[in-house]
Amino acid sequence: MRLWHLTIANAAFLLSAGISAAQDMPTPEEAHCMALRGMLISPEKIGEPARRGVVYSADLVKGEQAAGGGFCKVLGGIEPIDPKAPNINFQINLPLAWNDKIIQYGGGGYDGTLIEAVKNVSFGSDAVKTPLQRGYVTFGSDSGHQSPSVLDGKFLLNDEALANFGGLQIKKTHDVTMAVVEGYYGRKPQKSYVQGNSQGGHESLIAIQRWPADYDGAIVTHPANPFSALQLSGNYLAKAFYKNGAYLSPAKVELLNTAVTKACDKLDGVEDGLISNTAACDATFKVEDLRCTSGEDEGNTCLSDAQIAVLKTINTPYKSPVRLEDGVDGFARWPIFQGGDLYGLWGFGSSPDVTTPPTPFANFGLAVLADPMIRYAVVRDPKFDTMTFDPTKYAKRVAQVSRLIDANSADLSAFEKRGGKMLLMHGTIDFAISPYNTVAYYERVVKTMGAENTHSFLRFYLVPGFGHGSGKFIAAWDPLTALENWVEKGKAPENLIVSDAGKDGAGRTRPMCEYPSYPKYKSGATDPSKPENFECAK
Repeated sequence: MRLWHLTIANAAFLLSAGISAAQDMPTPEEAHCMALRGMLISPEKIGEPARRGVVYSADLVKGEQAAGGGFCKVLGGIEPIDPKAPNINFQINLPLAWNDKIIQYGGGGYDGTLIEAVKNVSFGSDAVKTPLQRGYVTFGSDSGHQSPSVLDGKFLLNDEALANFGGLQIKKTHDVTMAVVEGYYGRKPQKSYVQGNSQGGHESLIAIQRWPADYDGAIVTHPANPFSALQLSGNYLAKAFYKNGAYLSPAKVELLNTAVTKACDKLDGVEDGLISNTAACDATFKVEDLRCTSGEDEGNTCLSDAQIAVLKTINTPYKSPVRLEDGVDGFARWPIFQGGDLYGLWGFGSSPDVTTPPTPFANFGLAVLADPMIRYAVVRDPKFDTMTFDPTKYAKRVAQVSRLIDANSADLSAFEKRGGKMLLMHGTIDFAISPYNTVAYYERVVKTMGAENTHSFLRFYLVPGFGHGSGKFIAAWDPLTALENWVEKGKAPENLIVSDAGKDGAGRTRPMCEYPSYPKYKSGATDPSKPENFECAK
């Protein structure tokens, strides 16, 4: 249905564009969309400081990407208070057949790339419709800076850009979207969701912690949170990793992972390349069994004492020497002895020598990830060598950055009391963000809010063999339908299934087991590809 105020605007647009009757006239749907061009959103409608929002373009995109056979693609920017700060660029997708719901997409890494929000939710199965195809208004931003690399932290030198990245862009983008939605459809959404993976998972936690009244539900995957503690931990481990011959070559990584798999794969009832019973693995695998006889490096068939020592350090929680937001005192251990995904960007790297700054793929992935925050947000010196970083010398600044960026609050009562629901998921072998860190956050929520109350609005799942979008099991599931049913119909998630979308997975499936349970293969079962042959055990 076209609205009277936009119908008038449509006519004005056509006249200003000089379109005559002799020319091809846009369809009513096209004109209705194009009328959004130049729309201004005043700062009074934006819940955090901004000069204004501006719609740069609005064009109808036809096809099956959206419900109703098309959507109005809106591009715009939110102008900063500081003229030296970058805009927050956004994209809003308005389906022709709207279901009266909106969903906000988070970003990744240090952001900087415009989130187009036309694809599925993070790790959503290809077998289910995307939010846009379901009729959702979908939207995202670049978080308030522009860069071709999600590891570029130069923008953090600007205070407003740092604050936007730290969370303010989430609220600003949400509020501008609300104004555009109401202007286009003439009504407000009935339900509002947020979702994301990695930094997007972190941003989803920020959203429901800081602005709980804005969201009815959240899908949080691999949250990079607390972001400051993650980077302090990564920097600490990197410095240990490049000392005294502790570096592990790719061949030694293979040696370690092969030994872990041999010791632990069978502990969940089936040898399928996945370590599901990680607690039993902790008690079973002994890294000392790989020790070189002399304790020195004797080649790729064993580990030296220095290498064993650094692996144990990685398997130990990091204690921060400086104060972080909400009383967080460090970061969890990493799944190094549970089959951690140490290949690709997040692995130990191909070179024993660290560069300044650390180089992706060649150097330890956690050093690469930590460098931008420390260099640009904390020390604020583009030439600083982060391998010399001592957090105690920057304690006040670390605390300031933590306050800006982290989403540490375990008190989700405001979100829970408004009926909010959350699905939280993490892969067990993630080496970009430790799954044990998400476990620690979940347990803090339970301690703060009580187990029964937490279970009334939050479900937490660990997926065995899943890394940070990689690994031996590439998760694909349908969290949005589960969340919709919970929020809108009061039907709590039960018997959810996750499929392996990896090339080697051949479509195998597993039950989604609520933490602390894991999928255990049933005695006497004969087909490990089917979920009914597993039970969730503790």
